[in-house]
Amino acid sequence: MTLRIGISARLLHQPPPGIGLPLKRLQYLESNMAHWIMGHGVVALMIPFIDNQGPTLRKRPPIHDLVDHLDGLVLQGGIDISPATYGQTPWIDKAEYDPIRDEYELDLLRGFIQADKPVLGICRGCQLLNVYFGGTLVQDIPTQWPGAILHNDTERYDRLIHEVHFMPGSRLSDIYGYAPRRVTSIHHQCVDQLGQGLVLEARSPIDLVPEGIRHPGHRFVMGVQWHPEFHGLGFDAADTVLDSGPLMMDFLKAALRRAGNVRRLARSVARVRDRIR
Repeated sequence: MTLRIGISARLLHQPPPGIGLPLKRLQYLESNMAHWIMGHGVVALMIPFIDNQGPTLRKRPPIHDLVDHLDGLVLQGGIDISPATYGQTPWIDKAEYDPIRDEYELDLLRGFIQADKPVLGICRGCQLLNVYFGGTLVQDIPTQWPGAILHNDTERYDRLIHEVHFMPGSRLSDIYGYAPRRVTSIHHQCVDQLGQGLVLEARSPIDLVPEGIRHPGHRFVMGVQWHPEFHGLGFDAADTVLDSGPLMMDFLKAALRRAGNVRRLARSVARVRDRIR
């Protein structure tokens, strides 16, 4: 049984000139994300954003149909979440947000969580999970989190790393143990007030910035602030980062169990129907 994992799309509303699609919204999947997921023997499929105001749209595809055909959801990183989504005002004037993407991904989240299918949020995806459950965000760590270490560096980008500690009794500690690990850090926002039912899974040990969250009331609903899809991209030996494989395997095991249960139920229903006939 080959699992099918859906990945939320990044949206580019104003493509740069010279790529042949002026005035057209683009949707894309960052290639390392696809490689990380498909490297574990599953199919990765980007879930398109459907503009409900589009002139060619005759019928809106039901979210539940998309969810039914996929075994799990991964939320990509990307642009900051609009503060209006969690009832706050922007931390600075002219800050850039994408409320269209917020709404699109929140709809996806709702569908997968209601279907009890696994969800893994990466960076922005971790923050969106917190917002979905009613939590809030720190909009700018350097100015709003006293004593914070550097969590984002435009020059080093995916080569900026720092330690994380996994919380006692957390799922991440079950996967990786309690020894401090090193991860990529490419974010200036983070979880502030935890959403309803969420627990803290990991944090930066020096400044205590949240780095991982989970909802224990669901089969697998987890968010991590780092980018596991970037790990293993030729880091120096001295900069060894967390092995991203065990995290993906835990997510896929949850998806496999959920898919197996559904298929067993479908076979049972079919047998009952055959006996009735």
